[in-house]
This record gives sequence, C-alpha cells and structure tokens, in this order.
Amino acid sequence: MTIRDWFPLVTTHPALAAALQGLGILLAVGLRLALRRTRIGTRLDSSLTLIAVGLLCGALSAVGRGGQDGAVFLYAYAVFVAAVLIGGVRIALVLFVDFYLRQRQGAGVSAIFRDVGSIVTYFLIILLVLRFALDINVASLIATSAVLTAIVGLALQDLLGAVISGLVLELEAPFSRDDWVRVGTFEGQVLETGWRTTKIRTRVNEVIILPNTYLSREPVTNYTRPDPHYGDTLIFEAGYEVPPHTVKQAVMAVLEAEPAVLREPVPEVRTAHFKESGVEYAVRYWLVQFGELDRIRDRLMTNLWYALRRAGVRIPYPARDLFVHGEPPAALAGDTIAATLARVPLLAPLAEEDMRTLAARARRLTFGRAEVIVREGEAGDSFYVIDTGRVAVVLGRREDGGGRTIARLAAGDCFGEMSLLAGEPRSATVVAEEDVTVLEVGRDAFHEIVVAHPDVLEPISQLATHRLEAQREHRRPDEALPAFANDVAAQRLLQRIKSFFRI
Repeated sequence: MTIRDWFPLVTTHPALAAALQGLGILLAVGLRLALRRTRIGTRLDSSLTLIAVGLLCGALSAVGRGGQDGAVFLYAYAVFVAAVLIGGVRIALVLFVDFYLRQRQGAGVSAIFRDVGSIVTYFLIILLVLRFALDINVASLIATSAVLTAIVGLALQDLLGAVISGLVLELEAPFSRDDWVRVGTFEGQVLETGWRTTKIRTRVNEVIILPNTYLSREPVTNYTRPDPHYGDTLIFEAGYEVPPHTVKQAVMAVLEAEPAVLREPVPEVRTAHFKESGVEYAVRYWLVQFGELDRIRDRLMTNLWYALRRAGVRIPYPARDLFVHGEPPAALAGDTIAATLARVPLLAPLAEEDMRTLAARARRLTFGRAEVIVREGEAGDSFYVIDTGRVAVVLGRREDGGGRTIARLAAGDCFGEMSLLAGEPRSATVVAEEDVTVLEVGRDAFHEIVVAHPDVLEPISQLATHRLEAQREHRRPDEALPAFANDVAAQRLLQRIKSFFRI
C-alpha cells in the first residue's frame, strides 16, 4: 500500500492541496496571534505552532515533489501528518482537561497521567505514520530493537522505578498539592509530584526533592487530609506549691484567648506526672492551620509564661536553690508600690496610711505584648495602675485583633475605676502593646478604706466624674456609656458608689 492509495487528493491535485494547507497555515498563525495574550492562547501556543509547521511541510511536499513516490515528498508528508495529528491531540487535551473538566466540572487530571496519556498517544501516532505514510513494517522494526530496548531498560531501571512509583502515588493519592505531610524525617508542604520526584517546602522555606521510590518505601503522614484538624501537645512543669486546678485555669485562659485554637474539640489540660522538680502537665489543643504551628506554639508558650507568672506559678528547672536568710525586702516593695499609687490623681484624696494599706494588698501583674488585660463587657471589680509599659484602649475589639483604638496609656496612667467603684462591666478592652507591668487594686482592699474613712468617697467621685466626661469625647454618639455616666452630677455617682460598697 502506497501514499497514492491513502491520499488521492494530494497525488492528483497537488495545487489544491497546497492551497488548502496554505489556508490552514494562515488560520493557525492567525489564531496564535489572536489568542497570544489570553489564558487559552498561552496553553495552545505551541500546539498551533506545531500544526502550522506541519501544514507548511505538507504544502511544500505537494507543490515541490519530484515524483509521486519521491523520498522527499514521503518524508515531508509524514511530518505533515504527524505534526497535524499531534497538534490536534494536544489542543483537544487542553480544551477537554483544562477548560471543561477543571473549570466546568471542578475536576482535573494529574500531571503524570496526563503526560503518560499524551506520550502513549504520540507514540501510536508515530507508529501509524510509519506504517501507513511511509509503508514501514512496524512489527519488524520493534522486533529488531528488542535487544536495544532491554539494554536501555536495564540502564534506566532506577528511573523507571521512580516513574512507576510516581504513577502508584497518583493512583493511591495519599496527598495532594498544598497538603502538609511528613515523609520519613522530612516535613513540609507538597509543591508538586512529577515523574521521578516530589517536591516539598519545609517551614524554613527549603525545597526538598524526594525520589518517588523513597515515598513508596517510607510511611507518609498527611496533616491536611482527610481531616484538617491537628492535635498538638505542649508539655511543661510547674512547682508543687501551686494546686493543679490553679495551673489548669491559667492555661485554659491562655488557650481561650488564642484565636487559632479550635473551640471544638475542647482543649484539655491534664496532670501527667509527678517529677523530681515539679508537676508535669500536658496541654492538648486542636488547630487547622498546621503550616502556622510554630508561630501558634510561640504565642501560646509566650502567653503561658505571663499567665503562670501572674498566677504565682513557679516554673521549675534543674538547679540548686541557695537560701540566704536576711531582712525580707517586702517593706521596700511596699514603699515602691505606695509611691506609684500616690502619683495617680484618682487616689490623691487617700491618706498616706490608706495608701500603704492599698499597696500591701495590691498585686503586681505582668502582661506580654498583644495580651488582653481586661475585655469589654466582662464583669470586674478591680482597678489598674500602669507601672511600666504601654497599653491600647480599644472599643469593639474583634477576635482578629481589629477594633477602634480610642486611647493609649503609659506608666502612671490608670483604667478600670468604674468597675472598682460601682461594679460596672468593663467599658473597653485594654491590650498590652509591649511588656506591661500593672498594679491591680481589688474591691476588698478598697472596701476596707472607704468603710473606715467614708469621707474620701466624695472627692473620689468628683475625680471619677471628671474622667468620665473626658472619656465621652472618644466615643461615637451611638456608643452609650454606663447608665450613671450620662448623669454629670458627682452626687449621683457618689450615691451609686455608696450603694455598691453598702455604706
């Protein structure tokens, strides 16, 4: 069977064939230019170029052939047929897979299977062209190359093993792109799976290229699928002198304040072991942002340190404690706290003895950057004086940290007086902008003073009323202050304070 039997139009009307092929060239080039800046054009660019080159070979073979069975004519026409068929298959593949399955149906085909299908199709097209266009006995050609194929196969057995492993990975699909996985000792996010290797990016932005044969031998842990919830565990020790329930309450407060920690499943704090230096606790919490695990751990451990310190919990460490008995520095600390409280205008009416009483009962608390000291709407009965650091006063603060900052306070400033004096809920959220140390004055300590010296309430109520008037300027008209704040009369506030303290 010759070329005349299969392509009579070309052999009998070469001019017509050349004209049609020239028209095809113009069409292919025109489409390439028209679509070059579109998304589909970038995918079809090489395919249209291949078809144009094939049509050009066909036109040249039809016009310039020296004879119907000339060698140049046959080979040029074989290139024409192969190029047009391969280009057509590539266009059909792009249209069907990329634009129909992926965009219309929301599905897709993995790169490996797509490449394998394309190569098999191209191989079959070449065999068909060799058999029917060039009249070559393909069976004998394959038989004579069997020895060469065996030699090449032995030389490339590692590569073939990696390719087969890649196909198996695609079939089993233990992970997908962007999944967080652990393979052996390597942990990272999957970038792509190729013929021979799989690339993952670690937390320190290193790209590790793993052979697919390695993935087929090692256990694979997928942190993203089928369930993205990941349970992490923190282990720490606390001193024996603090009850476990106190420690657990401090830890749970830290977990509840961290937005990345899921509310369901509920976080757990368990007493794990009694060790030589302290009690070991295990904190189990769940999250979905596995890629942010290091940052979340950092925030939790940092805030946990501050929370345990505020709760008076000692974190033990291997060491020997040397106790030197001498005059305790409590008196000196009390004088320092009393001096700090004396600089607060709201407490100016108190006598020096009363100031010392407050100082003895005050608590020194330390908060880390971005920690919430008081939260808007929560109940409270204490008053805070900033010793060191800065805080932001925020209205309408959201879980993501947003809200309207109405004031910034520094050392010597105070907040929370309305909760102390009248038991009102917190009117704003106060957030530490850096490491902050505050002095907390509680209701019980203040109650002792006002019961013994009720005459101090009148000047304090006047000062508090003045502060309320100043705070009005920071609020929108639709943001109401507590009920008593709308009454500018200090006497109304005084009566409310007396009622709260039952005087």
